[in-house]
Amino acid sequence: MMIHLDSDEDFETVTNCRICESPDLHEILDLGDQPLANALRAPDDNSVEKKFPLVLSRCRNCTTVQLSINVNPKLMFQDYFWVTGTTATAREHCRRLASEISKISSTNPSILEIGSNDGTLLKEFQKFTSGALHGVDPAIDISRSIEIPGINVITDFFSSSFASDFEQDHGLVDVVIARNVLSHVPDLRDVFLGIDKILSTSGIFVVEFHEASRILNELHYDSIYHEHTFYHSIRSMTEAQASIGLVPFDILESPISGGSHILISSRVAQPPTTRFLAAIELEDTSSVQSESAWMNFARLANENLEEIRDFLKRNTGTTIKAFGASARSSTLLNAIGASSKALSGIADNNPLKWGKVSPGTHLPINSPKELINDSIEMVFICPFNFESEIVNYLKNTLGWHGKVYLPLPGKPRIYTI
Repeated sequence: MMIHLDSDEDFETVTNCRICESPDLHEILDLGDQPLANALRAPDDNSVEKKFPLVLSRCRNCTTVQLSINVNPKLMFQDYFWVTGTTATAREHCRRLASEISKISSTNPSILEIGSNDGTLLKEFQKFTSGALHGVDPAIDISRSIEIPGINVITDFFSSSFASDFEQDHGLVDVVIARNVLSHVPDLRDVFLGIDKILSTSGIFVVEFHEASRILNELHYDSIYHEHTFYHSIRSMTEAQASIGLVPFDILESPISGGSHILISSRVAQPPTTRFLAAIELEDTSSVQSESAWMNFARLANENLEEIRDFLKRNTGTTIKAFGASARSSTLLNAIGASSKALSGIADNNPLKWGKVSPGTHLPINSPKELINDSIEMVFICPFNFESEIVNYLKNTLGWHGKVYLPLPGKPRIYTI
C-alpha cells in the first residue's frame, strides 16, 4: 500500500494495515480530535486551529498497532520545535549510542542519520570516525540552522526518491541510523526502499523506537500523537525491514520516551547476541500481541484520565504550573480537556518554545526560571520519562520546593520535594 498525500490534503483515513495491507483494523483507544502535538502557536494567532482524529488501532492479522489516519507530513515536520539536545538525558544517550555503534560498525564508517534534528548524535560520531557524516531532516528552522564543520545536513524528507539522488551525489554509506523517526512515516515501505539504495553491502542499520510492550504495560498513552503512525514491537520492526533483507542481530536499550529499543541489523546474517534473544523472549511474554491486553490498556487509560480530571477540578484554588511542553504533554492535556485550565502555564527548557502557547489548550510556555518561583504550590510534570531530571532541576537549579504531581506511568501520584 503506497501512501501519498497531495500538498493540499490535510489527512486521509487508513482502511488497510500499513504493513500487511489487511482491512481488519480494530479500534483500541479514541483520544478525541486533537491538534498536532508540536504545532505551537503565537498568543495572538487567531487562525483556525486544525484538529484531527487521534485513534489508536490494531491490525488483527499482523498485530501491528498504528493510528487510524495519516496527517500530511508537511503539516507536522516542516515547522518543528523539538530538538534533541534540550535534555541532559538525550545528550548523554547520544554519547553512549555513538560509542556503541562505533564498536559494532566498520572502521571509520560513513554515516547517514535519518531525522538528524539538531545534529546532537552526528556531533558525537565525530569523536569516533573520519568517515563522511550526513543528516537529513525536513524541519526547516532546525536543519538550516546547523553549521557544524564536517557534517552535511540536507533539509528534506527521506524517501526512495531522496535516496536515489543521495546515492548519485554521495555514494553508499556504511551505517544508516533512524532514531525515533520510523514510527512517524506513513509509507514505511518506501522508506525501506530508500535505505536499501544507500546502505553498503556490509553496512548496518540502526533503528530506535519506543517499545510497544512498554507502552502497553506501563500505560504510556501520552505517547500517542499524530506524528507516531506506528507503535512498533521488535517483531513488527523485524517484519518491516525483512522486505529489504535486513536481519536484526543485536539490541540496545534506550531511556528515550520512557523506554525504547535500538535494533541493530545487517544484510549479512550474523549470530544473534544473547541480549537480542533475551529481548525477543521477554517481548513474547509481554502480551503485546494480544487484543484483549490492548483493550485493557484503553480502559486503564480512560480511568487514568478521569482521575487526573477529578484531581484538577478539586484543586482549582492551588497555584499549579506544568513542566514540559512536549508532544506527550499535548496529548495528555488535550485528552484531559477543560480541566487542564487549572494549570496556568507550562515551563520548558527549550528557548524555541518560549513566548508561544500550547496546542489546543493554549497554555503560555516560558522559561522555568520565569514561571517557577516560591508562589507556585505544585508542579505538574507532563513528560514523566524525564521525571528525575526535572525534579533535580527544580530542587538544585531553581531551588524550588513544593508538591509534584506525576500523572503517569500507571496511577497518578503526588509527593513533596
